[in-house]
Amino acid sequence: MQRETRAPMRHVPRYVARTRISAGEHIALSEQDARHLIRIVRRGVGDEIEIISSDGQVWPAIVTATGDSVIAEIGTTPRPVHADGALTLFQGLCEWGRLDTVVEKGVELGLSRIAFFAGTRSQRIPDAAAFRRRRERFGRVMEAASRQSGRGQLPECGDLLRFDEVVAACAGTNAILLDPRGTQACADVAARYDADDPIAVIIGPDTGLSEHEVSAARDAGIAVCHLGDTTLRAETAAIVAVSVVLAVTGRMSHARVNTHLQGDAPDD
Repeated sequence: MQRETRAPMRHVPRYVARTRISAGEHIALSEQDARHLIRIVRRGVGDEIEIISSDGQVWPAIVTATGDSVIAEIGTTPRPVHADGALTLFQGLCEWGRLDTVVEKGVELGLSRIAFFAGTRSQRIPDAAAFRRRRERFGRVMEAASRQSGRGQLPECGDLLRFDEVVAACAGTNAILLDPRGTQACADVAARYDADDPIAVIIGPDTGLSEHEVSAARDAGIAVCHLGDTTLRAETAAIVAVSVVLAVTGRMSHARVNTHLQGDAPDD
């Protein structure tokens, strides 16, 4: 018996608009995005793309012109977005490249805020100007991750914090601090929360947190948790902990088609 063959689904390219958009509107892609559409993913008139509006909505669109500029016509309805509670990651400093990974994966996982902090053991703490320059880099990483994942709403990313500021912000809230000295499993604590609860996850710097810092977190009512008996790098702990919280609270139960997992992958 001859087996039926199916053509693989094609990846749908996504691009970020700098303004709010509406149904039926015609918009021009930026020069960089137009070059990517034509030369990299090789799309043309009549092909489907998606446009991420400045308000975070993801709209279907059709390419209508590729002459002097690439023009796309916006569809009638944006993709439905599930409104779960805010999920914040407070990430201790580590190497810049590893923080880029945290930002990239944080966008893909749907974080609403990513904040970085320096602990008492942190080394090579950047000054305000240096961190602002790095935050610009984080913005570019976020945009690329948004295009890949289809997450329209980018996380907030503010100035570099001190650990005591993190504790003050999380005191009395649904907050989990990951540390090897934790006596509770991350999943067990996350199971107490619902999908619409605001939650904060705190990951120490690559040099770890001091006993005083861990005690201060406990005194503020922050749950000090572990991720098993394996020592994880800071960026790995962040990705795993956020994923555990998303899964246990039911935020990963929302199903939608992810075109990047079928057919050809994006070439960004």
